[in-house]
Amino acid sequence: MPEVTEKQVNYSAANVTVTTTTETVAVSSGPVKVPTQTCLVHIRAWAVLTLGIGTTAVTPRIRRGTSTGGTLVSEGNSEAIKTAAGSSEPFHMEVTERRSNEESVEYSLTLQQTGATANGTVLEASIEVEILNG
Repeated sequence: MPEVTEKQVNYSAANVTVTTTTETVAVSSGPVKVPTQTCLVHIRAWAVLTLGIGTTAVTPRIRRGTSTGGTLVSEGNSEAIKTAAGSSEPFHMEVTERRSNEESVEYSLTLQQTGATANGTVLEASIEVEILNG
């Protein structure tokens, strides 16, 4: 069973505007030291999003780095919305990937609304990155 060798948790209660249908970073982990040549990286993230008017789905993603241009690590599947605009909905992601020859890693949780004609707001978000030996 792999053991955690490094861990970083970042929490944000600052509101983040998700502009209509633009993919937006909700929270980033900050750099996490990788103490071994090869490791598994386990990422858990969640956010609470107040939906913009017209939102029919939301796509949460985990990306390497601190921007929407980072390599996609998760599937990036959209989740259909069945509630009214203005409601606050939780979104969770969890993924593991193998990394080699890295001094540090950094990840972000992004959210993207589909069909939105008004902005959404991330009310709070958290991301946890664990470096596992193995």
